[in-house]
Amino acid sequence: MKIPVLIIDDHQLFSDGLSLILKESNQFDVAGQVFDSRQAVYQCLTIRPELVLIDFNMPEINGLTVVNQLKEQQFGGRIVVISMYASTKDISLFKDSGVDGYLPKTTPASKLIESLCSVMNGNQVFESLVTKKELTVKDSFTMRSRLTKREVDILRSIKKGMTTEEVANFLNLSYYTVETHRKNINQKLNIKSKVEFYEFLSRFDVSTDQ
Repeated sequence: MKIPVLIIDDHQLFSDGLSLILKESNQFDVAGQVFDSRQAVYQCLTIRPELVLIDFNMPEINGLTVVNQLKEQQFGGRIVVISMYASTKDISLFKDSGVDGYLPKTTPASKLIESLCSVMNGNQVFESLVTKKELTVKDSFTMRSRLTKREVDILRSIKKGMTTEEVANFLNLSYYTVETHRKNINQKLNIKSKVEFYEFLSRFDVSTDQ
């Protein structure tokens, strides 16, 4: 039986990407996605998932506060924080709050699934954090990357929710050509997983022509 999961993240694009990775693993079932952290506790107590994946940096109510509220309500599911970065102090607070793990959003898909399965087996998983400094370096590298206009067009289309086939039809390209462009984009931006790709799209504006 697949493990029911609830995703709490205000970036819908990233949440959708994470949902896709979980479904493709055939080990997890996405029972719901919450984009407004003010609804998080209610949805958790209503859906009662076995696993909650929650972002730390969210508007209105941050992930740690949501975790503390769930613990007060004696929520019995596993909880893993997935965030773009967290300080050493933040990691300590996560552990003190009783969460079962912390994973950076840059975690490769295979490692993500492996870690979540480990958590469901009763282990705690706290991966190496990505600091704000490291994030800034990566963002600078990304901004300096020279994407072609066609690559920007493809990113813009994907950000609108188009599939590879729809992008190909929209831009009058072959499916193979679009896939090749996507591989080139990943290489230029040093993107190594689907999680990183969707996080990139949720954070960066690709609407401006180059």
